[in-house]
Amino acid sequence: MPKVQVKREITGKKDKVYSAVKAYLEGRDTLKKLGATMDCNDKGCSADIEASNFSGNISVTEKSGKSLVEIAIDLPLLLTPFKSKVEEELKKHLSRVEV
Repeated sequence: MPKVQVKREITGKKDKVYSAVKAYLEGRDTLKKLGATMDCNDKGCSADIEASNFSGNISVTEKSGKSLVEIAIDLPLLLTPFKSKVEEELKKHLSRVEV
C-alpha cells in the first residue's frame, strides 16, 4: 500500500494543537465527507482514522515550544495515481488549523 505522510510544525502546546487539529477535522466536512471516522486517544494526542478505502493515523508531539503534527495515510493500490493530490490536500488542511 502506498503511504502518504505529511508533517507540519505549529506553535503551541501539544494538547492545544491536538485539540485544534481534532476540532478542525471533526468540525468540517473533511473526514465525514470521505466516510471516515476517528478513534481518538486524547491523552496520547493521537488518533486512528478508518474509512472504507483508506486508513491512517494522526499524532502530535511537542518539541522546543512547538508541536509537530504528523498525518500518515495508507492508500489502496487503486488510489496510487491520486497520492500527490491527497498529500496536497492534507497540507492545505493542516495549514488552516488555528490554535
